[in-house]
Amino acid sequence: MTCSLRYTASLRRLSAFLLLFLTIASPPSPALGQGGGLQDQFLRLFTFGTGCGADVLFCLQSGSGTPDFAQEAFSTNANATAQEVTLFLQSAIALGIATVPAPSAGSGETFRLSALGVPVRAEEKSLGPVLAERTLTLGRGNLLIGANVTDLRFEKLRGISLEDLQFNVVQRDLPPAGPPLGDPVIERTYLSVTTRMALDARVGNFFLSYGITDRLDISALVPVVQASLSGYSEAEIVIGQGEDPAAGFSFGGPTEDPKLLDRSIVNPVRATGLGDISLRGKYRFSEPEDRFRLAALGDLRIPTGREEDFLGSQGTWFQAMGIVAVDAGAGLTPHLNAGAVIRGGEGQRNALTLALGADHRTSSRLTLAAELLGQIPLGQNPLVRKEIVIRDAQRNDNPVITSNLPTLRDDLFDAALGLKFRLGKLAIIGNALIPLNDGGLRSDVLWTIGLQGGF
Repeated sequence: MTCSLRYTASLRRLSAFLLLFLTIASPPSPALGQGGGLQDQFLRLFTFGTGCGADVLFCLQSGSGTPDFAQEAFSTNANATAQEVTLFLQSAIALGIATVPAPSAGSGETFRLSALGVPVRAEEKSLGPVLAERTLTLGRGNLLIGANVTDLRFEKLRGISLEDLQFNVVQRDLPPAGPPLGDPVIERTYLSVTTRMALDARVGNFFLSYGITDRLDISALVPVVQASLSGYSEAEIVIGQGEDPAAGFSFGGPTEDPKLLDRSIVNPVRATGLGDISLRGKYRFSEPEDRFRLAALGDLRIPTGREEDFLGSQGTWFQAMGIVAVDAGAGLTPHLNAGAVIRGGEGQRNALTLALGADHRTSSRLTLAAELLGQIPLGQNPLVRKEIVIRDAQRNDNPVITSNLPTLRDDLFDAALGLKFRLGKLAIIGNALIPLNDGGLRSDVLWTIGLQGGF
């Protein structure tokens, strides 16, 4: 009876600590005001001019003598391009936050209740990997509970600093049709946009795993996400050679002094809330004493996070993964996770996933882990950079690049170095994630700290 009470008290203390841990990880956010959610604030970075309605990003005015069809063609093309760019950026932000690596929900030291209600430690050769999944299951009646926090500051998109994103929007080819642009003269005008933004996020994950049978574990992961955004953009109407600014396009102003430069500013705003909840199931095919071990995992991610604040992924995700591990002896366990994820949500692509690494029980308290993590998106590559030629009055060809973002597949490859240190019934977790390539939206380093304990 005494041991059972001690077990219950320990579980309550751990739960209380984890709730405090998540509260510290996600402090209240200031109100966003009338500007709407973070997504609306983000769109403000690409909204220029006035008087065209909320759904028009580039509100261009035509000067005297400019044909209406030319103004309409340029505005339509500019807004279509802007929507393509903003959809890509929004999808990259949502994916960057949603794919912050979650802690392994089946690793660490576990405890089993005996028939008398006494917790009995289940010793393992290793406390397991930090981010990857291992093949071992908890065992019937075993419970693993924990939390971690990951801090990230997004620095680059496809290798380009978020403080120097550049986009150029050219016109449609007007009659008489035929490349290159430049005839009539109005076609030599184009839009140049420079964006500088700061984007930070903090993700606190609370997870719980339970052994239904000796071979089957189920788990739930509940993230609390905090995202913040600030920045500004400048849009300039670049006048082509031989063109009269007063007869061309502007962001407003009098005909004799048209406004050719506009700036949009987003002051620091922040949103905090529930992210996308994950429900997992893992089945072990091999025996714990086998040298070569095999398991399978299914992960269902439910879109419970507010997409208007970049807290969720906008759609249901499902991941299936095979897990292979080898007992190499001397406390070393190499492991491989490989599978695929089907992603719902506008702008999101399905992907192949992998995690290759090893964990080593350096001492009875310390386990070290090193992993290579990868995501390979499938389907058509979004936002392809193009070079469009505009011909000037001297018949010279002037190339205009649609973006300074290179055309990449947005493959994500990262190196993870972590540790687990046992402290009584708890394990302290630390991990650093370092990008190995330029695909997608990336931080220089992702730091993760956490706690977990088995009962």
